[in-house]
Amino acid sequence: MKIDIPALKDRLIFLGWVAGLVIAASLLWSLTFSFRAGILLRSANRALAAIEDSRQLLSPLPRSAMGQVPLGCWFSFNDNDTDISGSFLVFTIIKGGILVPCGAELTSEGKVKDIVPLGRHAQKVIDRIPPGQIQIYTRRIESAAAAGKVVIADAE
Repeated sequence: MKIDIPALKDRLIFLGWVAGLVIAASLLWSLTFSFRAGILLRSANRALAAIEDSRQLLSPLPRSAMGQVPLGCWFSFNDNDTDISGSFLVFTIIKGGILVPCGAELTSEGKVKDIVPLGRHAQKVIDRIPPGQIQIYTRRIESAAAAGKVVIADAE
């Protein structure tokens, strides 16, 4: 049995490059969480203000509180009209290959109180999403909230 050393060496170099790129991308993704969350926070607040919603996102919840949930980004929020604080998830619904940015307000029990479309296009598309598909997202959000214990109690 003859081993082709140059071909093996080339494959190992290629695998080393691929592994290095994957590690670099993973580090970049995890170390820029606060930067990405800050940009998303400002964008979501602008979208809520554009639709004249009184909710205001305050800060991203710590990643340790969220657990391993790849749904979106969790934020604490305050409703200026009712002085209620809670948790709010910014996520996307996929409808026909189109990403529809939405937010979900959670009650203190961890149930989805309201799904808010974030943006004018999202407001147009959300009505055409089947209720069954929205229920799937709702169940996933509620189970993620229960698993990660991200719910913030309502202020009195």
